[in-house]
Amino acid sequence: MNDLKKSEILTESGTNELEIIEFHLHKLLPDGGFKVCHYGINVAKVREVILVPSTSDYPNAQPHMVGVFSLRDILIPLVDLAGWLGIPTKDDLTHKVVIVTDFNKMINGFLIDSVRSIHRVSWEQVESPSQFLEAGEQDCVVAVVRREGHLIMVLDFEKIIADINPELSMDKYDVLQDKSVIIDDTMLAKREAKTILVVDDSAFIRKMIENTLRSAGYNIITAKDGGDALEMLLEYERLAVDEGASVNDFVSAIITDVEMPRMDGMHLVKRLRDTSAYSNMPIVMFSSLMSEDNRSKALQLGANDTITKPEIGRMVGMMDGYVLDD
Repeated sequence: MNDLKKSEILTESGTNELEIIEFHLHKLLPDGGFKVCHYGINVAKVREVILVPSTSDYPNAQPHMVGVFSLRDILIPLVDLAGWLGIPTKDDLTHKVVIVTDFNKMINGFLIDSVRSIHRVSWEQVESPSQFLEAGEQDCVVAVVRREGHLIMVLDFEKIIADINPELSMDKYDVLQDKSVIIDDTMLAKREAKTILVVDDSAFIRKMIENTLRSAGYNIITAKDGGDALEMLLEYERLAVDEGASVNDFVSAIITDVEMPRMDGMHLVKRLRDTSAYSNMPIVMFSSLMSEDNRSKALQLGANDTITKPEIGRMVGMMDGYVLDD
């Protein structure tokens, strides 16, 4: 599974499908046995799967940091995923492997027990964890897939990385300290007249975007996935017709993630551009997987622009350009 060809496995334009790697952690039980815990990650976030490498200790490292290893001249932190999740597993590394991830311009290694297989599924088959419990900002599960009689928990690796290495976290950005963003009475009044819909399956990411835009003055509404967003936007369309108003009276622009349960961002854009009410509304795609290939697909489907999650400092200026009158 080395050298995964991401160009061949990224979300196809508007097909609402993805591929996930199912991997396992073996939870130790009091009787000495173990229970297999099933987890998942989008293939597009995975660089390769390797045997456990030799690591060097890193001074004053965060908890659950095993150490640092070198792979093709790149220094990569190795994280004990089971430890972070609070799952007791065997200490013996002989039969464990490492998933090397590559997204948000960061490469990380995650220690796991085994990789099962790659599943190609429709986002419609990917359920939001809120169907099982009310997800908060601290929840680390962004989606659930039912497969072969068990549940695969798709983890929020962005939140895990932010928790382990806070200095690299996107929520370190403070728009109030950004001298390139004008925040005065005039600009605040202009932004307060606009409402932006933020669509992301990660409660952690949604709150981060919301805080950034609210601090600049914008009104924010949120949706937890593409299906939730589409239902909300179609209701606004019905209300606009009933009240003789415009959907722009309810929402001025949309910022959406790409990979989400029930309906991915690409499919959401495709559906919205096929409706007259949203054919011209500003839509920006905000993702950790915004490769040139994905950017091209997003623009072809009708997105106005794309932005990667490490570039959150560009977001307020980008929204100003799309929704504020000169």
